[in-house]
Formats: sequence, structure tokens, C-alpha cells
Amino acid sequence: MPTNPPWIRVAVVRDQPQVDVAVQGQFRIIALQNANVLREGSHLPRVEVRASREGILFGEQRVASSGLRVEPAGEATVSLNGHRLRGTLEIVRQNDLSPTGGYHLLVVNHVALEDYLQGVLSKEAPYHWPAEALKAIAIAARTYALFQRLSKTSVEYDVTSDVLSQVYGGKAGEKWRTNRIVKETAGLILTYRGRVFPAFYHSTCGGVTEDAVVMGPFDLAPLKGGRLCEFCRESPFYRWQRRVTAADLAWAIKQQRGSSIWPVTDLAIVRHTSTGRIAQIRIRGTTPLVLSGYEFRQLLGFSTIRSTALTIAREGDGFALRGQGWGHGVGLCQWGTAHLARRGLRAHEILSFYYPQAELVRLGEVPLQA
Repeated sequence: MPTNPPWIRVAVVRDQPQVDVAVQGQFRIIALQNANVLREGSHLPRVEVRASREGILFGEQRVASSGLRVEPAGEATVSLNGHRLRGTLEIVRQNDLSPTGGYHLLVVNHVALEDYLQGVLSKEAPYHWPAEALKAIAIAARTYALFQRLSKTSVEYDVTSDVLSQVYGGKAGEKWRTNRIVKETAGLILTYRGRVFPAFYHSTCGGVTEDAVVMGPFDLAPLKGGRLCEFCRESPFYRWQRRVTAADLAWAIKQQRGSSIWPVTDLAIVRHTSTGRIAQIRIRGTTPLVLSGYEFRQLLGFSTIRSTALTIAREGDGFALRGQGWGHGVGLCQWGTAHLARRGLRAHEILSFYYPQAELVRLGEVPLQA
């Protein structure tokens, strides 16, 4: 894969039995196994691609290969399930490891880093936000993506297209204003001691940013958190409330973990992080279950449990949750960034606040290493 300019591999579909593919313009379909050209032409109408025991079904054509590549040429673009994407697609058949077995598809969009960012920025931040805020977010997003690209050398993709990495909408999701911001910041990244680091960011910190050690082995000065940030008060997620019943908890555990702990009798915080977020939480039922704060959010849904900065109180047949912010709280706070930009701060000043001791450099000025 080309590395200059950098490219990135985005998992746009995972664990699905079939997808629809089309190409607007010149294209080639290539078997990954032997590089044979399976089809080429000036236009590809919508084709259903399905995983099968023998390989891949490309419409009515059986392809005895574990994967194929869809290559648009020139200005042509590929569509996946009706959504236009820049770059190429690799469609790979994988074994389904679930008890039911079978096969599914992994679809990876190979796309130039700057094109990828155009599909990210429009999804990760409102396009009408101040330009300096959008520039700061674009630089953080580019840095995060590049770190993942440099780190994921032994796996099939670098990032996913959802909130587990960065939300990516492809060409279909782009906006002219955010595209302009990406172009104005082209190649700008953050480094710490000469290395690219994962410049995490989130919607709303709720008052203080979190230490990145909650995300993994990232004990780095720019990601230590503890930045007091009342700048995100305008966020609709600055404070929030939820009510979760004991039955909700038991059902979620049964669905995701395959075990029953009904009846659930208690929900209690075991340990906090250095900034007061939940590090561990215990669900007491027929057997106790201890989860990390992240696992608790995952259990009930990231939109339901918006952050781990919350308090819990027993209420009737369930629990009242009162929380602060949305997201993991590490790195740049997007709503705080918007406020700081409105106050007149430039992108580099905002980045210095949220990532202390980080350096702003341009790709090509430093060796690429994570």
C-alpha cells in the first residue's frame, strides 16, 4: 500500500453476509488471491456480493477467492450499500466464529488519509462551528488516524467507521466547509518527543478531562488529563440523567454475556479514576459481576450511558444515573474547543491546552513512528 501520501484502511462493514456494490465510472474487479481481473468496464450497476462456502458470489458469478478488490479509476467512485466512498474497496470472506457458523464479509475501504479526514470531520463536528475549532479537531483526528495506521501493521484494517474509532461517512457525508478545513490543515499532526501519539478526543468532558491510561498503555504527558474544562457547559450533554431498571441490567447481561444473574439487587461503584469517573462497577445478582467503566457503557449502550462520570442512586425497581459529559473524556473536548474558538483562541492554542507538551508538525518534517 502506498505510504506517501499516507493511506489508511477503514473497516466500513464487518460481520455481514452480503453487501451491495456499484461504481460510477471506470473500474476493475480483481481477485485478491491471484490478482486476476474478474471484470472491468465503464460503469458497474448495483451488484449483490455475498460470502459463500466456495468463496464469494459477485452477483451470479462465483469467485473462487477469499476476497476481491473493487478499483475505481480516475474520478470514478465506488458505492457501498448506497453510500459513495473515495478510494478502493477490499471485500474479504471470513469464517463466522459464532456457534451458528457460516461465513461473513469484511469490507475495508483503502483511502488516502486526507480524503478519509474529509469523511470524518463532517461527521465528528458540526460544519458550522468556528473554523479554528474545526482545524483543531481535524489535526487531532489526523493524528489519531495516523497513529492507528502506524500501529496496526499485522491486522486487516487500521480503524473502524464508527464511534469505536472515528465516525466516517465517506464521500457521501462530506461538507464543503469541513473539506476546506481539512485542506487548510493538510499534513498537520501532533507529536510527543518525536513520535505520533493517539490524539483521542470526545464530545463533552463535563468539567475535567480523563487520563488516557483508562484507554490502554498511554502514559504520556499530552494525554494525562486533569485539564479543568468548564468550556463545554453549552453542550446538551454537559449534564444528563438516565433511569435503568434491574430488568434492563439483567436483560443486557443475558444478551451480551449469555448468563443470567437475575434478580439484580444492587449496582454500586467499586473504584473511581483519578478524575472521579467510574473505573470499576459491581452489579450484584445471583452472582456478582464486576465491570470496568467502559464495559458498563458497552453493556447498556454508549448513547444510554454517555460517560462514566456519573453517580448512582437506588430508585424503586431500578437506579437513577446522573452523569456529566459524553465520551471517554480523554484528550480534546469538542464542545470545549468550540467555546475556546469563539473566545478567539487559535487552533494551535486549543491543541496546546488539551494536549500539553505536544508539538505541532507537518508530515514529512519528522520520521513517521508511533
